[in-house]
Amino acid sequence: MPRVLPFKQVDVFTSTPFKGNPVAVTNCMDIDESEVTTEQLLAIASWTNLSETTFLFKPTEPGCDYKLRIFTPASELPFAGHPTVGSCKAFIEFTGCTKKQIVQQCGVGNIDLNVDSDGKISFKAGPTAVESVDPALLKKYEATLDVQCIEEPKLLKVGPNWLVMLVDNSETVLNIKPKLAEMAALDAANGHTGIIVGGLKKGCTTNDEYEIRALAPNEGVPEDPVCGSGTLSFIRYLNELNKYKEPKYLHISQGSVIGRDGHLYCKVDVQSGDKVDYYVGGYATSILNGTITL
Repeated sequence: MPRVLPFKQVDVFTSTPFKGNPVAVTNCMDIDESEVTTEQLLAIASWTNLSETTFLFKPTEPGCDYKLRIFTPASELPFAGHPTVGSCKAFIEFTGCTKKQIVQQCGVGNIDLNVDSDGKISFKAGPTAVESVDPALLKKYEATLDVQCIEEPKLLKVGPNWLVMLVDNSETVLNIKPKLAEMAALDAANGHTGIIVGGLKKGCTTNDEYEIRALAPNEGVPEDPVCGSGTLSFIRYLNELNKYKEPKYLHISQGSVIGRDGHLYCKVDVQSGDKVDYYVGGYATSILNGTITL
């Protein structure tokens, strides 16, 4: 028998409707997770054809508020940033939750989220390994963007596996015309999600404003409008390069090449004893509200 479940489409990392990155969120918290198959969920994600589609379930871990499953049009992800923020926004609206600290269960473990008084939602992540990549492979990746990196690119595994590249400035980032077929082949052969390429905003003298792009053609997403996990990878990479000695606040812009206006507000929280936490956040707005039939 078909199930009719609450559904939202949430615009994430923008305060201007239709200028962020949408995520489709289905509220499955009133059914048992065993009542739907992974194939059904993937079919819905393929149909919505958004960069990610998510499903809220009852948590199975103590202390969590919900369990989140995240899908691209092609596969399931253990974690992704903009779906985490957008799904938290949907959870708050579905349930009327007023908590300021929310815990999400997902494929990489439990994710802490903070809800500010102005509605901004941020997720917290701990240190992530920064891995070197074979120089010959890096040359092939650079050729797909026709750029020269100013620092050695690194692989960041934050759920998705992003290859992070830094170029001279934001103008270079915005002018890139990626060779998507070649990039997709490299990603498929090496188990990479895609490329995060970023550069300092032209004219910025405080080293805290960057433009990035997230390219993941092998996942069915030629360019992700505004990418939370990619931003997390990028700020982790910046800390690897700069070795910040105190908390660093960063403003990341994304999406203008494809007509979006995404803004992410980040913190590299350097603490005593070399402990570092990473926060990525922004605003989210529900655009579509209704039901979906499974």
